[in-house]
Amino acid sequence: MADIRVCTFNVKGMNVPAKHSQICMSLKKQKVNFALLQETHFRSGHVPIMSKLTFNQWFHAPSCSGSSRGVLIAIHKNTPMVVSSTLLDDDGRYLFIKGSIGTHVITLGSIYAPNIGQADWLCRILPVFRDFAEGTIILGGDANVALDLLNVT
Repeated sequence: MADIRVCTFNVKGMNVPAKHSQICMSLKKQKVNFALLQETHFRSGHVPIMSKLTFNQWFHAPSCSGSSRGVLIAIHKNTPMVVSSTLLDDDGRYLFIKGSIGTHVITLGSIYAPNIGQADWLCRILPVFRDFAEGTIILGGDANVALDLLNVT
C-alpha cells in the first residue's frame, strides 16, 4: 500500500460554514488522505452538508445530547477506500470505520474522551475498538489528558 497521510485534531466546533472551508483548505494543503476530527459540535439531525470537492466520504458521530462533542472522519476523494462497516457512539465520543483499499483492510477511529474520568472511559472504549478493528489500524483523537513529564521514564 502506498504512503498515506493522516491528520487528527480538535476543531472546537464546525457549525460556521467559513470554518468548514478553512479546515478543508488546511487538510488539502497538507495532502491528507484521512482526517480524524474531534469536537465538531454537530447535533444529531443537524449535520451540515460538507463540501465534496476534496473529501468525498464524510462520516459523523454527532452528539444526541446537545451541541458539544462530535467526531468525524473524512476520506480524500483520491483515496479509493471502500467502507464496509461503521460503529459510532450516540453521545458523539467515538466513530470507527472499517474498509479496504484494494485488498488491504484498514480500520480508522476518531475518539473524543470526556474531561472527567478519561481513564475509565478509555478502558471501556479501547476494547470495543480492538474487537471492531481489522488490518491496518489508525486511531486518533483527543484523550483530554496531559502528558505527565514527571512520570516519563
